[in-house]
Amino acid sequence: MRNPFIAGSWVRGENFFGRANILQEVLEGGRHSLWVVGARRLGKTSFLKELEYRVQQSGDTPYVSLYWDLQGSVDARGLAESLLGSVEDSEPFRRACDISVEDIEGLAAPDLLATLVRRTVRSGWRLLLLVDEAEEFLNVARSDASVLPRLRRIFQKGQDVRTVLTSTRRLARIDELTDLQTSPFLQSFVPPVYLTPLTPEEGRGLLARGSFAAEDVETILERTACHPFLVQLIASRLFESRDLRSTLDQLAADDMVANFFAVDFQTLETTERAVLEELAREGARGRRDLSLAVSRSEESLEPSLFGLRQMGYLAGDAASYRLGNWFFERWLRRVATRASEVRPA
Repeated sequence: MRNPFIAGSWVRGENFFGRANILQEVLEGGRHSLWVVGARRLGKTSFLKELEYRVQQSGDTPYVSLYWDLQGSVDARGLAESLLGSVEDSEPFRRACDISVEDIEGLAAPDLLATLVRRTVRSGWRLLLLVDEAEEFLNVARSDASVLPRLRRIFQKGQDVRTVLTSTRRLARIDELTDLQTSPFLQSFVPPVYLTPLTPEEGRGLLARGSFAAEDVETILERTACHPFLVQLIASRLFESRDLRSTLDQLAADDMVANFFAVDFQTLETTERAVLEELAREGARGRRDLSLAVSRSEESLEPSLFGLRQMGYLAGDAASYRLGNWFFERWLRRVATRASEVRPA
């Protein structure tokens, strides 16, 4: 039997699990601008690809979808090139809107996007614009902030276009980098929608593909806090070895997993990192204890705690917060221990 688990790349269709509520919010909800926030490897690209797939497979949708990956788009020219590449890569979009790449070559990113919206509407559709790696707007803000208000006006065209941005929390810094004379770039996109870890029921549905023992399934969900990348990675290796203890030990010592946590940790705000480090050193703490430890009031700390819970870093409640992911906890304890050993007396 072929290994049914896919770790490290995006999935859609029969390989996509969960997210029913947020998928429905995008496709049927009243908001035309949505910012979907999630930690790295939490499934943001898969979420957008599943939206694209569902629209393409639907016989009664009002939308035509376009997936736009911003990775590497460090300036206005890069935005135009990546958007043009997205059109070139999407035959269903070109066919639905009767547009060719030659029609739009050489246009600046805002003009290109405005043209795509017009052609979509003229063809009887609404554009579902799926923007991945939206943190790249931070680089654009540093190099050519003047392009952002023009893009924002297009994102906010109401019924004509529904825009979905996916990113980590870092994108929230964009309005600190720009001195726009009009509304903040993210004004219509807040509050964000959080892409959380899978629910236990969704995790069990995914793991059912491996015909694992029930106790192994529950151990995997507990150790990973239902993080989809870790669930897929463990399940893929367990499918081959059928030895859960050995699989868990190998992943706990895996440099790839450690690097994943290290990079992910740096996307968090300073206060968020301080909270997690405190829990790694001291174990479960209440909200008051955490506020004292990081020198923040309980009220001002609440948004950070909420975000960390939504992204799966924290479990528990105000009475007793703890780190939610066993693998992340092991990694962070090692990091915190090393930091305390090298800190000057």
